Order: sequence, then C-alpha cells, then structure tokens
Amino acid sequence: MYDKNFVRSLVKSDRLWLGSSLVGMAILYLGLIWKTTGDVDQLTISMVFWGAIIWLLWRKRDLLQYPREPISSFMGLLFLGLMLSKITTLFWFESTLLPLLPLGSAIALALIASGFKGFAQYWRELFFSWFLFFPEGVIGHVIDNTVHITILNAKFATYFLYYLGFNVASQGNQVILSLPELGEFKAIVDYPCAGLPMILLMLKLALLIISLAPMTKQERYWIPLFSIALGFLLGVIRVCILTLLIPNPPKFDYWHGAQGSQIFSTLAITIFAGFCYWILERNRLSQQYPHTRVSHKGITSTGNNQQSTINSNK
Repeated sequence: MYDKNFVRSLVKSDRLWLGSSLVGMAILYLGLIWKTTGDVDQLTISMVFWGAIIWLLWRKRDLLQYPREPISSFMGLLFLGLMLSKITTLFWFESTLLPLLPLGSAIALALIASGFKGFAQYWRELFFSWFLFFPEGVIGHVIDNTVHITILNAKFATYFLYYLGFNVASQGNQVILSLPELGEFKAIVDYPCAGLPMILLMLKLALLIISLAPMTKQERYWIPLFSIALGFLLGVIRVCILTLLIPNPPKFDYWHGAQGSQIFSTLAITIFAGFCYWILERNRLSQQYPHTRVSHKGITSTGNNQQSTINSNK
C-alpha cells in the first residue's frame, strides 16, 4: 500500500519538478555533446560539471523559495521552448551554440521556479552554468587580450632557458633560440601553447572545490591562486620543451599535438588533486582534533598544562 497524499504532494512538489527538469537538461546536453563531438574527455568533464551544479542545488534545497509569478513563469517557459526548439535542430556548423544550453536552461528554470524575486538565490548555479561550459577559446582570448598571457609565457620561458645555459631572446610572444651548429629557431607562443586552456580547467576545478568543500576563507583564496600559478608554470615548461624540440620535427609534433598536451593536463590535474587533498586532510584533522594545531611537521597538541608533538616522520 502507498500513501496517496504523499504521492500527490510529491507530484506537486516544486523541488521535484525543478530537479527533474535540470537532470533532463543535463542528459540532453550530454547526448548532444557526444553526438556532435564524440570526445570522451569532453563528455566526462561535462558530466562532472553537471553533477557539481546539481549537487550545489540539492545541498541548499531546503533554503530555496518558490514564489509564484505568472509573468516570469510564462517568460521562462517561452524562453525554454524557443531554446530547445533551436538546440535540438542544430546543423553541424551551428554546434558552437551548444554551450549556451546550460546557461539558457538555468535562467529559464530559475524564472519558472522562483520568478524574478527568487532569481538571485541561484546566482552560484547560474555562474557555474556559464563559466564551466562556455567555450574556453572565447574566455581565453579575452583574458589574453587583457593580461597578455602569451607574452608573459614567452618571457618566462626565455628566462628559464637562459638560466639553463641556452642562447635565447624574446620578442613579443616569440622565443628565439640560437644554436651554434643548427642556426636560429623561432617559437611563436599562441593561445593553446601558453597553457590558457589548462589554466581555465584548473580554475574551474578550483572554484568547484571551494564551493563544494568546507574550508577557511584563506584557503578559498589559496586554491584558485594555486590553480592559476600551476597552469601557468606548466605552460611555461611546455613552451621551453617545444622551443628546444623545434630542430627535431617528429618529437616537436608529438609534444605539440594532442598527446603531449594530454600529458601536461594529466600532470596538472594530478598535482592539483594532491594539493587539494592536503588542504582537505588538514581541515579534517583540525576538526577531529579541535585543540590541536596542524602543520607540515605534524600535529601539535596544546593544553593548559602540557604540550606534546607528534612527528609525522616517525
């Protein structure tokens, strides 16, 4: 037997319809990504991003408010219908519009569920639905035009090679390598080679982690800064390697291609995961031992009458 009142309340639940609609949009997006690209890596990353957004929404489900606004609900339904009718009939050359689906569906569902009055309570999910899925090339080029990452990368790569003993010079976003027996070679640092895609991927993961995991205010600043510095440093190292491999075309093509880029992306994710694990483990120990001070040397227990230190090396 089942409770009919429970079933009726479940069917009428705004929370249920909002969650079901969001899961449905995620499944639709993942299916379209696989259909248009066939890229397993992109599909996996998109699944992680959608899962994070759904989890953020689920975690604050009891705090959400659902005020009824007919006008905003009508606008949300109209916008959602127009968007779905266009997205599901895209031609292959219109696949660049696909990243707009997460943000568009998030705006439409927020308007339907909570109207204009409750729209602001979804600001974090709306931000991630834009930042996580928007084309990295567009964001990267905007950042490069503002900060000039490619020029900075070329200068740092030149400094590294110079201190390693090579005869190099930088000119804009170019690294000029002079070899006594082989001549002069020029490496042009472009957007992908500068590590911008890797920096953006690390930054996305960093913002997700500080949103999902409890941590101090100081750590919420350190994790994004570490992700940016890590991506930039690995990008500089890759440019140094590519510059030295220009005289050897087969090896240059390998490290300049998808396989070489994948090695650096995997290395960046591994180092970043280790750093985040260290941060989270330190927080866990500080919560487990509230009267201790956790440091890299070990766990120092402090009290009114005694002090003892547990050395992690023993």
